[in-house]
Amino acid sequence: MVVDQYQRRIDALETKVVELATQLDQRTKEMAYMYIHSNWTLIRWYLTREQDRSGEGSETYIRAKNAETLIDRQLTRNLRDVHFEPQAMDVAYRWRIETTVTLTQNGYTFFD
Repeated sequence: MVVDQYQRRIDALETKVVELATQLDQRTKEMAYMYIHSNWTLIRWYLTREQDRSGEGSETYIRAKNAETLIDRQLTRNLRDVHFEPQAMDVAYRWRIETTVTLTQNGYTFFD
């Protein structure tokens, strides 16, 4: 009788641990999506502002447009990877590094 009670308690605790692990995984994915999205929104805003200030055809406009296009191409792959990567924030950090490299190659170093 006592063994059955302990077994039920152990089963309940194991179920709770599985539920909490699932919730943690989902929250981590949501956090990674939010990290990428918020950073991309800030970067895109800045690059669009640079394009508007410089005017079409200028060197700054071309650099900003090129950086925006390259980063946008990487975005879908990284957002998809967030879902499948065991450590979702690793994808977000990797995206940030790739984005910083792209910006640096196009003459922007303020995100370092």
